[in-house]
Amino acid sequence: MRFPALAIAVALLGSIGAVTYAGEVSLTIVNVVTPQDVKIWEPTSITVKKGDKVSLRLVNKHTDEHGYEIPAFGVKEVVAGDKTASVSFVADKAGVFPIKCQLHPAHVVGQLVVLE
Repeated sequence: MRFPALAIAVALLGSIGAVTYAGEVSLTIVNVVTPQDVKIWEPTSITVKKGDKVSLRLVNKHTDEHGYEIPAFGVKEVVAGDKTASVSFVADKAGVFPIKCQLHPAHVVGQLVVLE
């Protein structure tokens, strides 16, 4: 009789205050110039799973500042010229979400794909 009660207590206590993620994804995203002379962030497409903690290291290799925004997850960063910045968020909803440069609307950056 004691064992089931003890197992239930351990299970309940073990889940209190614990934050778990489906996984952790860390990527380096670099601002580059294409052969057509267009500035983009590479890779342009990121795929993660719902619940993943996503950490992005943004490397701007240009002298002018550039933005990196994923509105659906509250990510909005400006990376100064020749600098690096980091952002992180939890991909808490599934779908396909646009990634853009909020400073230069013509620079369509790509997409974040969050799998169920």
